[in-house]
Amino acid sequence: MCFVQGSILMRIVLFLVSLMLVSMVPVSGEDEVFVMIQSIEEGRLKVTATTNPNSSYEFIQNGSLWELDLSTLPDGKHTIGLKSEGDEQLAIFWTGPQSGFIWEDALIQMVMVDRFVNGDTSNDGASSGATYEAGWQGGDLQGVTQKIESGYFENLGINAIWLSPLNTNPNGSFVARDGVHQVSGYHGYWPIEPRQVDPRYGGEEALDELVEAAHSRGIRVMADFIINHVHEDHVYYQEEPEWFNEGCLCGTSGCDWTERRLDCLFMPYMPDIDWSNDEVRGQMVSDALWWIERFDLDGLRIDAVKHVSDEAITALATAIQQRFELTGNDIYLKGETAMGWAGHSLEDNYEQYATINRYISQDGLDGQADFVLYHAVVDNVFSNQQMDYQHLDYWTNRSQDQYAQGAVMTPYIGSHDTPRIISRIENDGTQWSQWTEQDTPGLPSDWSYVRLEQALGWLLTTPGAPVIYMGDEFGMHGGADPDNRRMLDHNLTSQQQELHDFTALLGNFRLENEAMRRGTYSTYYADTNLLAYEMITEGQELLVVLNRGGSTTLDIEYDTVLIGQADLTGGVLGIPAFSVNIMGYDSTVNDAQAVEEVGSEGFVSEEGDGEIEEIDGMSSTALQNGLIILIFIMLALLIKTIRRV
Repeated sequence: MCFVQGSILMRIVLFLVSLMLVSMVPVSGEDEVFVMIQSIEEGRLKVTATTNPNSSYEFIQNGSLWELDLSTLPDGKHTIGLKSEGDEQLAIFWTGPQSGFIWEDALIQMVMVDRFVNGDTSNDGASSGATYEAGWQGGDLQGVTQKIESGYFENLGINAIWLSPLNTNPNGSFVARDGVHQVSGYHGYWPIEPRQVDPRYGGEEALDELVEAAHSRGIRVMADFIINHVHEDHVYYQEEPEWFNEGCLCGTSGCDWTERRLDCLFMPYMPDIDWSNDEVRGQMVSDALWWIERFDLDGLRIDAVKHVSDEAITALATAIQQRFELTGNDIYLKGETAMGWAGHSLEDNYEQYATINRYISQDGLDGQADFVLYHAVVDNVFSNQQMDYQHLDYWTNRSQDQYAQGAVMTPYIGSHDTPRIISRIENDGTQWSQWTEQDTPGLPSDWSYVRLEQALGWLLTTPGAPVIYMGDEFGMHGGADPDNRRMLDHNLTSQQQELHDFTALLGNFRLENEAMRRGTYSTYYADTNLLAYEMITEGQELLVVLNRGGSTTLDIEYDTVLIGQADLTGGVLGIPAFSVNIMGYDSTVNDAQAVEEVGSEGFVSEEGDGEIEEIDGMSSTALQNGLIILIFIMLALLIKTIRRV
């Protein structure tokens, strides 16, 4: 995970502790415990083992190390089983251009499988009897795979896909929270099987094909994992009812969502999992590991985090670390801890930030959805424009200094739980409508697409791993759940196509420029309708200028317009009305491109003949890692010798 991957000292401490524990276990002569140690150094997978840890690969023995030259492997993701003297591990890593990926590099698209593309009508299943907009509509994993293979995600610069829950859900329909409408489990959040892909999504084979297609293009795949509840038809509830809490209904009298967060039920037919039960905790963690390993997943989105005990997140995260991250592979754990924006002062929002931070750590989540930022800026700046761009800048900055150090947060402007962003921008009173008998949002006005460009421009040029809810890339309209989950229509209008192309332009610019992904946000200028901010890394500086007002000018030091229609003459930037522009330095444009070729640990020298020079940190890191391996080997051999004596 991100924190573990970035902390060499922590890895040393954890390993030394594990060795001490091993040495304390009383054993007789033939009961020695052997612990393999694995790392990737100088393009080689190095494993401490007494015998070849996997004879299917060309490991070469080098003393107590067995080494595999990674250049002999094809580019892509690899999972190699290792075994020596009873110890079994997985070595998981990427080779080729993707080997330097970190989750700050991700641009994530959230896909609700049933509402994306119907790729195979034969698995649509029988009608559930639910109200139309809350029933199954035929989307499946085959449809997602078709879009992957068509280049849809790559064309947008998207390199990670978050899939809605994949577990089999119940047949039939159940009453909605309004007590009137009937809804089905098309969304996936009512699991009835712990380890089964819903046949209506295409089953296991379809998921295998999707992941293979994504990985072949360097796209990571995340799945939604539900830890708070199941559906009453779930096999666990049927066979082990004592595994569940007997709680009240969340939000009813005497059953506050926060005060009773650990045992209240979302709906009467959604039993609440009791994570304080050791047997339950072990089973749920085992299920999560099964999904990751069986389908070669790259991350999990953890649903309803604050409704389970803190120990649940710790147990899940540490198990994932121990199983999948020993070689530095990073299983990204993104949480959903639904909070709000409590007012205009930082003090008013301390509790909001603290609650989200509570679950982020080296032994917890890597990051979470940035709920505070969403409510601060989407509710107040992009939708109704009641707050200005100084407000936008202030709360964007707070997302840089209020979350746990090392957290990879996910900013967003819309989700499957919120009304569509463009319908919120249109603001005609229908954006909160849910059902067809209501006046639900229709195609927005032309000016709404222009304003949505401002929101997308901000989202794709600020820190974090941004999430685009499917359809927001081209301005899909809709009200509240379930109207915000209409089956996507990929036959775009001219306005939608223009917005799609704009999103693709920025998405690919982000992918190709390190400062857009890993840069530090720094305010350059902010007033009512104009915001300029820098994104800076050691090797690149970029200036983003968002203007939601009339044409204006700004004095800048940058000398090149990289994105947009702004005019730069003599240090004065002429900024068109309602525009998104990105500036850079002409002298570093080529250098920025070279940074991508070097990877995350190198930069281009601005002097000399332009040859790429590695930063001193690379050799330092290699030395540190080499010393770590040496220490591990020496300690392991020492303990083994002591045991024999």
